[in-house]
Amino acid sequence: MDMRRLDRAVDREEAQSYLREATVGYLALAENNIPYAIPLHFVWHEQSIYFHCAPEGRKITILRQNPQCTFAVSFLDGIKSGGSACEYGTYYRSAIVEGVARFVSDAEEKLMALTALTEKHAQVPFSPVTAAGMAKTTVIAIDIVNISGKARRS
Repeated sequence: MDMRRLDRAVDREEAQSYLREATVGYLALAENNIPYAIPLHFVWHEQSIYFHCAPEGRKITILRQNPQCTFAVSFLDGIKSGGSACEYGTYYRSAIVEGVARFVSDAEEKLMALTALTEKHAQVPFSPVTAAGMAKTTVIAIDIVNISGKARRS
């Protein structure tokens, strides 16, 4: 086993901090055994990942058939230079979540998720989410099965 890979693993708390910090994540799904990945804005809140989307579309169709998913975030923190191509590398942080997607139907949870998403991404004062806005928005939670992370700092 390559020990260099093991020394880059981070604990669950650090991986969760990457999920709090990142603004874009990548949702990976499987449609008839064909991989499908999509970047999206999200929020890590109360030990789940939340995102919102239109009520129809490819990811909705796939998630209704198979809610198993993977979600990943990453950061490029710099380049490690060297004298030859093989000596170059990257400084990075990343987290990967394995989970099960769930359509949020509870109005209180949906409001909480939409408010948390807006707080994270708007970064300016905003009016509360309206009932009309909630009615036309699909909110999906990814309930976590496993979280792992890696970082290369030196």
